Amino acid sequence: MKRLFVTFLIIPVLALAVTEPPLPLWEEGSREEMVEDGWIAGDTLLLLGPLPEEEKVEEVPLNVEKPTEEEIAEDEVDDNEVAEEFLVQYFENKPTSHLVDPQNLLDTRQQKDLEAFINYHGKDSFIDMYIYVFGGEQRIPSEVREEEVVERLYSVGKPAVIIYYYLNTPQRAATYLSPVLTDAVSAAEQRRALESSVMKAFATANPFEQLEAFLVQMSIRIYWMERMIEGTAEETMATIPDGERSPMPAKKVVASERKIEIPAWMKLAAAAAVAACGALLAVWSFAMWWLSRLRFKFPEFEVEQRLGGGHAAGIGAVISFSSSAVSPARQRDQVPDYMRRM
Repeated sequence: MKRLFVTFLIIPVLALAVTEPPLPLWEEGSREEMVEDGWIAGDTLLLLGPLPEEEKVEEVPLNVEKPTEEEIAEDEVDDNEVAEEFLVQYFENKPTSHLVDPQNLLDTRQQKDLEAFINYHGKDSFIDMYIYVFGGEQRIPSEVREEEVVERLYSVGKPAVIIYYYLNTPQRAATYLSPVLTDAVSAAEQRRALESSVMKAFATANPFEQLEAFLVQMSIRIYWMERMIEGTAEETMATIPDGERSPMPAKKVVASERKIEIPAWMKLAAAAAVAACGALLAVWSFAMWWLSRLRFKFPEFEVEQRLGGGHAAGIGAVISFSSSAVSPARQRDQVPDYMRRM
């Protein structure tokens, strides 16, 4: 009982010993002063005082001028579109040069080299080639319809292949045929011509060399187009006014209509040569057949016995003939004894 009494007596004493000191209190009038200054640390967080009222900020209207119509128009312009100042030079009239580059994307030397090549092609072909050069990222405005331009500018005159080429991006190239050729050259052939030209252009990384390779290959494909339409070009060109029509060169027509006459003596010589070759082949075949049927027969005669037997282990008989120039079938005598193995 004494121990229990002492325990209950010690516990309250210990509790009084560990009691925390009270929190500090405001001195008289100090809180009011802090409230008047507008700030008390932790007062709002501990919810000991009223929430401060937020100051209302007056909304000031922004005085910004609206964009003008000119500024709106400038924003709508695509930087990659061909500038309007060049559209007239590209698409208004039929070009006087086969190389159309009003933006001067090629230097003077390159322009002269390409013009020389295209003019050379035009002298040897009844199909002209026109090349329109654009920047690699440029786009033709939507109001320009390429088919309408080709039909308007190239319906009369010499048949032509019109190429829209974008420097350093050969895969964007497009080709169009003048109306006189569209029915004569199939769409599949047009596609093959463009694809093969693009593949040749990709053989190099230099933009100008790409254009050169493209045009060389396109010139070759135009040659095959000529071969395809030789039988129909004159009929389709009949609809062109006489003053504007440029017919195919005479050598093209003559080459397709002329027949080659072979002299009689050349025909006889060819027949004799064929007969002689046939006879030689027959003789050679007979000789080969006869040689394949040859059979050699060796004579049969008794071989002398050795040690009382016809043969023995490890011992064989050697049959030799005295003459190597005479057939074995005609020889009956063996060589002398000293030539034989004992």
